[in-house]
This record gives sequence, C-alpha cells and structure tokens, in this order.
Amino acid sequence: MASYLVLTSPGAARDDVNARFIADKFSWVAFVFPAIWLLFKRQWLAGIAVAILQGVVTFTTQEPHLMLAGLLVELALRLLVALEGPAFIVRGLEAKGWTLQSVITADDLPTAELIYDHAAEAETAVIHDTWQPP
Repeated sequence: MASYLVLTSPGAARDDVNARFIADKFSWVAFVFPAIWLLFKRQWLAGIAVAILQGVVTFTTQEPHLMLAGLLVELALRLLVALEGPAFIVRGLEAKGWTLQSVITADDLPTAELIYDHAAEAETAVIHDTWQPP
C-alpha cells in the first residue's frame, strides 16, 4: 500500500476536481534516472544540483582509489531522490500556495481518488445537513 498526498490549488475548495494526488512511495524511475526525473517533475534547482553532483562523482570514480567512495555516493544520491522525490514535489507545490488536504492510504491511484471523493462528499453533506438558524 502507498500513501497518496492530496493537494489542491490556491483558493480551491476541498472537493476541487483538479486536486493532485502524489504517491509517497519509492520511485524506480527516479532511482535509475535521478536528475532527469527531477527535471521532468519541474524541480529545476534540485535536478541541476543532482546532475552536477553525478558529473563530479563520475569524474572522481576514474581514480582507482576513489572508485568505491564514488559508487557509494552515487547509490546514496539515487536512493535519496527515489525516496524523497515526492516530498520535493509536495514542498514545491506548497511553496506556490497549494494546500495539503489529505493523506490517503490505498493500493492504487483510482482507489485513492474514490476514497477522497467519498470523504469530500460526506463532508459536504454534513455541512448542508446541519441545522441553520432562520
């Protein structure tokens, strides 16, 4: 099971149709291509930093006595991006004013969307069913 972070755009209601669901789980694509994945996800600064760091590591692993250290740094960098990449995306969206509405645990994205839509409808129904003074 994965956790899905649900974010809505600035000023949007909780039941916004354009809510973004971001899976907070390990990403194999981010592990294999960390810099490209970050750039594709519009994380420019992190993507450029990872690309430069990968270049430096590649350059230093040409020295025989630094090869093991370079490989370990490369592995650590790939694991960092694969595990924390979704958090980079969420932080970037929150900096632009997006609001974290919910965290949903589900097997897949369609199930997470159903759970979120059902919770939003139930919340709206409770608000409309409460007694209002005349």
